[in-house]
Amino acid sequence: MIKRFDTLEVTTTDLDDAAAIYQGNFDFHVQKHGDEATIEVGDARIRLRSVVTGADSEMNAGEGLAAIWLETDDLDSLANKMKAAKLKVSEIRVQGNRRILTVDPASANMVPLYIFQRL
Repeated sequence: MIKRFDTLEVTTTDLDDAAAIYQGNFDFHVQKHGDEATIEVGDARIRLRSVVTGADSEMNAGEGLAAIWLETDDLDSLANKMKAAKLKVSEIRVQGNRRILTVDPASANMVPLYIFQRL
């Protein structure tokens, strides 16, 4: 039911250094914008984000893996299947051109997992 891997989010305390590592060691083209940078890898991406403090819980864990984004063509069926399996998931929300289901990190090996369907 998952169509493809979309985005891997990684937090860092030094965005410039992290971008230099991906560009210098792996020859990726890094596009920086504000407090984040994007690296295109085929039809997926790595998003580097500066660590912030406050209410944004996914960012409070420090450096490292912050979230995984997956795409599906049938979010409703997938949401029903996950609920039937007793996984903790949010209600589907609309943001931009996507319908998004958030899987509780406790149900996904302590990694925030987002599954979306394009509108």
